[in-house]
Amino acid sequence: MESDACQALTSLIRWESSLDGLIEAANRCDRHEGPSVRLDHDAVRDVLQQCISGAAGVLELSRWAGAVHMLERIEIDEVDVELLTQFLFEVSSPELFEPITVDVCQRWFSRMEHV
Repeated sequence: MESDACQALTSLIRWESSLDGLIEAANRCDRHEGPSVRLDHDAVRDVLQQCISGAAGVLELSRWAGAVHMLERIEIDEVDVELLTQFLFEVSSPELFEPITVDVCQRWFSRMEHV
C-alpha cells in the first residue's frame, strides 16, 4: 500500500495522466499514514514545461497547484520552500493574482531555472 501511495503522490507531482484521476488517487493516499514525497523546483519546471508545450492544460494548472499544496504528504525541500510555496499559492489562486496563461508559466519557468 505504501509504495502505491507514494506512486499516486509522485504521479500527481509529475502530472502523469488525467488530473481528475491523479487528484482522486492522491487524496485517497493522503488519508493514510506513510512516507512523504518531496516536491522540488525540477518537478515544478517539468509541469510548467508540459503546460507551455500544450501537453498539459494551462487552465488546469491552478487545480494541480491547489491539490499539491493541500496534500499533507507532499513536502517541499527546505532549499525550495519559499519559492515553491509562493508558486503554489499564487498559481492556485488566480482570482487573487492573475489568470494562468502560457506567459505566466514561462515567467515561473524562468524563475525556477535561476534557483
